[in-house]
Amino acid sequence: MAICKGTAKVCGIRVSRLSPTCGCIVGPNNAVSTSAIVRIDSTPEYETGDDYTQKNGCGDICLSLKDCDQLKRMNLELELCVRDMELLELLTGAHLYSQTFAPSAAQVAGYSRRGVGQACPDPVSVEIWSKVIDSTGACPDTTDTTPQYWRTIWPRATFTLGDVSFANEIATISLSGFAEPNPEFGNGCFNDVPSEITLEPTSPEHYFLDAAVPPTLACGYIYVPVP
Repeated sequence: MAICKGTAKVCGIRVSRLSPTCGCIVGPNNAVSTSAIVRIDSTPEYETGDDYTQKNGCGDICLSLKDCDQLKRMNLELELCVRDMELLELLTGAHLYSQTFAPSAAQVAGYSRRGVGQACPDPVSVEIWSKVIDSTGACPDTTDTTPQYWRTIWPRATFTLGDVSFANEIATISLSGFAEPNPEFGNGCFNDVPSEITLEPTSPEHYFLDAAVPPTLACGYIYVPVP
């Protein structure tokens, strides 16, 4: 039976640190799972295929050939509603500042933009969960066994912190980046890509219905398990 579902809203984002060789890094301080996402835009960037045309001596087209456009990468624009500083460190290589506020222990309380002349940060994987909808809304039928979330994965991405504005309004955080394929991603840094799905290794972007609900969402780092 065919499944035809739409999507609305984005309810969670999980970012995991990758090694320079694009593998997941096990241990603490290597991932963040948060509801801080406002939106993420994904735009394909293509290399235009070569177009060959040969005219004859009378000026008429004699031969022509057009190569298909080739996908190079996905360009990403991410907007966050809060300054989740650990998330910004993962995404952009920001430097974190710690302070102690009595009676608490030292905690992350600030960050700096990646410095002038600094090398690019290590890549990350980015996963989001958006709600499944149909013609009646957000799947109100309790007998519907279709998963209630779409999951989108960019298995290797790099980001740069964007403009910052201060005004009589709520300030959001904007980031720009790009996504590329990552054949090392396997079944994900949290071992939770469904076993029936093998991510196509040459694709920079993946979508599928996810029977699981989004992971626990909170500020701060989380632990990445052994793959």
